[in-house]
Amino acid sequence: MKKWFLTAAAILAVITLAGCASSGGGSKAPPVPIPEGAERVMLENGAYAIFRFDLPSGAKWGDYNKITADYMVDERNIKRPIRNGNNVRLMGNYKEEQFALSGKIRVFNLNGEGANNANGPYIMDNAPRTYASMGAVVDQWFTVEYDITGSKAHDQFVKANIPAPNAAGPFFFGVGIPGSGEGAGITQFIKNVTLHHASDPELNVVSTGSGFEEPTFVSFFPVQSSRVSP
Repeated sequence: MKKWFLTAAAILAVITLAGCASSGGGSKAPPVPIPEGAERVMLENGAYAIFRFDLPSGAKWGDYNKITADYMVDERNIKRPIRNGNNVRLMGNYKEEQFALSGKIRVFNLNGEGANNANGPYIMDNAPRTYASMGAVVDQWFTVEYDITGSKAHDQFVKANIPAPNAAGPFFFGVGIPGSGEGAGITQFIKNVTLHHASDPELNVVSTGSGFEEPTFVSFFPVQSSRVSP
């Protein structure tokens, strides 16, 4: 009888442990809710998320002097390496027709040839940025400012990709914190991607996304990145 009692107790212990695992210890935690006005973006293999800007009536490109974006990264993702250590770049200006549908996303190939290359010719701000230099703190919003004059551009940047001073848009730019290689994507929240008017903040333009129905990126292939709005 005593032997049976010990066996039953052991069985009960196993059942109890299994219940604990299924209720939290062994299950995947649900994703953190997306903050209001933000997107959850996972950028892998050098990809950037595309944001569209439509200017107010009467405004023109020459009236604007910078782009800013707010980011938040959790403890797990802030430990993942940024592509090349510091490639938090501003990519653009792109044109709407350059983004092709590929399955359930839209993308312009960073590894394309000639006019189909979304990479070097469009690196408008190549200033090196690390988590430390951006002032990143785990689970807190921080703001990154990008130059749109071309003065900090990559050596391969094509100045014709800077919009003309009287251009009215729409304008398409890539931002985000890109992870390094496949399987090393950085998940982040992005909000308040803003084109700033040089003299009148009321004419600032806050992007509402890519302007496409599908998640849209510039990326090397294969594209493993993702983005989700609330």
